[in-house]
Amino acid sequence: MSIPPPNEPSANPNRPGAPADKTEVEPPFEEQLRQIWEKKENRNAVLIGCIVVVVVIIGWYAWKALAAERENQVQAAYSAAVSTPRLRAFALEHQGHPLAGVAYLRLADDAFAAGDYTAAIGDYEKALVTLPAAPFVARALLGKGMCQIRSGKTAEGVASLQQLAEDPSKLKTVRCEAAYHLAALAFDGGNFGDVTRFTDLVMQVDAGGIWAQRAMQLRSKVPETAKVSQAPAVLMPGQVQPAAPAKVPGS
Repeated sequence: MSIPPPNEPSANPNRPGAPADKTEVEPPFEEQLRQIWEKKENRNAVLIGCIVVVVVIIGWYAWKALAAERENQVQAAYSAAVSTPRLRAFALEHQGHPLAGVAYLRLADDAFAAGDYTAAIGDYEKALVTLPAAPFVARALLGKGMCQIRSGKTAEGVASLQQLAEDPSKLKTVRCEAAYHLAALAFDGGNFGDVTRFTDLVMQVDAGGIWAQRAMQLRSKVPETAKVSQAPAVLMPGQVQPAAPAKVPGS
């Protein structure tokens, strides 16, 4: 049996000196990209994807430009609606646009000033559908409530005004105006307790506003006898507040 020379590789792979298996070296990332790009189908897919992205970007900017142009046209049409017929035509043509709501609010205010409360209520209701912000909505609700009162729907109008007056989220001026009108209605009806109640509300919401001044002027007209009857009795120590006498129908 011959012994192989020391420098000759052994035929047994488990023995020292056996040749190692060849390992494949992964090409660098740039080379992988080059190989992918050289394939025609991959190159076409990348080009199509880039074209799609460019088209989408161009379309988005074109849509924004078109929307801006349409908005400018609507605003120009609104500015040109200087008469009642043109304002109503604008509102009908641009239903759903916030400026259509503003147009209906203007129409309702004009109808209110002219004493056409039925038409005003209808336009206030149309305005409420598309008005853009809370201040405009509160104005429409206030106008609608006043029209309801002046057209004989007093209970509905009072409920609308009271909801506005007692809503802390509404503007101070709107709340105070609603409360003042409620106080004025109560004064005309001889309900001096509600006069005090609603004028107090005006003072609490905005004591320095114009409606507070009007409220105090109205309150000063309350008869002294009514003020005395409204004042709580001052009890001496040990006294008990007498029960109010039961009111018998017809008495």
